[in-house]
Amino acid sequence: LENSVHIWTIHLTENKRDLPEYNSILSPTETKRARSFRGNCDREFYTLARGGLRLILSEYLGLPAKDIKLSCDRYGKPKITGKIEQGLEFNLSHSGDYALCAVTKNTPVGIDIEKIRARDPSHYVRIANRFFSENEADVIRNAPMNEVASLFFSCWTRKEAYVKQHGLGLRLPLRNFTVNVDYRKQARLENTPWHPSDVEVTRIYDLQVASGYFAAYSIASTKSVRVGQYTKSSLM
Repeated sequence: LENSVHIWTIHLTENKRDLPEYNSILSPTETKRARSFRGNCDREFYTLARGGLRLILSEYLGLPAKDIKLSCDRYGKPKITGKIEQGLEFNLSHSGDYALCAVTKNTPVGIDIEKIRARDPSHYVRIANRFFSENEADVIRNAPMNEVASLFFSCWTRKEAYVKQHGLGLRLPLRNFTVNVDYRKQARLENTPWHPSDVEVTRIYDLQVASGYFAAYSIASTKSVRVGQYTKSSLM
C-alpha cells in the first residue's frame, strides 16, 4: 500500500441479501447506532456500509471482521485502535445505493460520494452562496441552469473529500478553502488560507462512479500514487 490507494465500491442494494451476516459483525456501538435510525433503509444501508468497511479492513489486517476495533477521534473520523493498525489509513462515504472506501498507508485520505438529487437549480445556488467560498459560489451562480447541479456536486464532493482527509468535520468550514469547480477539468485544491502549505501537499482526484453520482478522494501526498479500484459485492 505504500504510495498506493485502494478504492473499494460497496453496492449496498445488492448486498441487502446478506444483511443478517453484516449485522452480526458490527460492534455493540455500531449496532446501537444502526438502531438509532428511524427509517429501515437508512438503518440497513448504515449496517451494510459499516459491515462492508470491516470486511475490507479484515483483508488488510488478517483479522476476522468482527474482531477489528474501531473508534472515532475527537472530530468523529473513524480509526483503527490497538496495536494492529499497521499504519493503515482509511475513509468511508455512502450515498444512495453505493458506499466507497479508500484505503492507504501512513497517509491521511478522505473520500466522498454523493447522489445527484433532482432539485431546482436555485436550491443549489442558495447552498453554494451560503457555504462555499466566494470564487466557487460565483462559478455556480453564473453557470447555465442545466450545468448548476453537476458543478455543485463536483465542488461538493471535492471539498468533502478534503475535509474528511483532515478529519475536522464542521471545525473546517467549507468556505475556508477553495477547489476548482468544473467537473470537466482535473480536480485541484486552489486556495487554503487556513493551512497555506496544503496547496502543495494535497492532491484531489475525481472518481468514475455510477451514472447519477459524483465522487472524489483527497490524499496528503506529493508523490505519484497508484490507484487500484475494487468491488466488495459479497461477504467473501
